[in-house]
Amino acid sequence: MTVSPPALSDTARVALQARLDGLLVQRAEVFAESTSIGGTGDAADRAGNVEAIIRLEDVDARIGSLRGQLSGPIAARTPGDTVQVGSRVSIRFGAETDAEPFLVGVLEEAGATVEVITPASPLGRALLGARSGDKLNYRAASGATLTATLVDVDG
Repeated sequence: MTVSPPALSDTARVALQARLDGLLVQRAEVFAESTSIGGTGDAADRAGNVEAIIRLEDVDARIGSLRGQLSGPIAARTPGDTVQVGSRVSIRFGAETDAEPFLVGVLEEAGATVEVITPASPLGRALLGARSGDKLNYRAASGATLTATLVDVDG
């Protein structure tokens, strides 16, 4: 089964592109560390090269992931109260009385004032297409079925 990347809001796309640009700069720096000048050096120099090569593989994997996410479609902004990628939502969990604010999007959009629910997470999948007042059931990683109420949708 092929999973296509979710549609991205303009804000998510800008945040992902900025992160990708930063990783490309970081990759150039790590690549320079991974290549020895003249091919000589002691064991410590060679160990440093190996560590840089491992970091380079990690950076390359993250770059590939971001490029995959950026290849997704642009989220269509629809009027109304339907949750889509880029929506800010208020959710009440279980029997709680207070609603908590979240952004449905990518982790790069997280800020100090709002947590992010990714659209691929169980709760994120339950939220997409939901409307204010909907009761949502989703399965946690533990296997338990949890309930939440979508209190409000903005965008």
